[in-house]
Amino acid sequence: EKFAKEVTGEELEIMLTEWDQPLLLDAYATWCGPCLLMAPHFEEAAKELQGKVRFVKLDTDKEPEMAARLNIMGLPTLMFLDEHKPEDGAVSGGPTAALKNKIEGALTKKSIVELCNYHFFDGPMPQGFGN
Repeated sequence: EKFAKEVTGEELEIMLTEWDQPLLLDAYATWCGPCLLMAPHFEEAAKELQGKVRFVKLDTDKEPEMAARLNIMGLPTLMFLDEHKPEDGAVSGGPTAALKNKIEGALTKKSIVELCNYHFFDGPMPQGFGN
């Protein structure tokens, strides 16, 4: 069984309204070399963070509309998404997603895990990813 699930645009749409866990999206294509290189790293990171972060994959060729809405330019693109919590007193029209980070290019498992810990669990900023 895969820890990183492939999703359709519609499935992703639903996930972005259900925030039991933060979400890490891998936007990829089957013909993209770096995407294929990163795939096992993404899967390993998903296994390590199982139950803490949802890892999902979106095939941009199968889901061009969602890829366009997410403004995916390069592949692979990793999007670190968490629940957007409105400021105190602000009226919320239901939960929406907050984009914590968007990274183009393949990452190693170690970097993926460290970035998840940083963005979702107040871990330290991984080396090489500071401003």
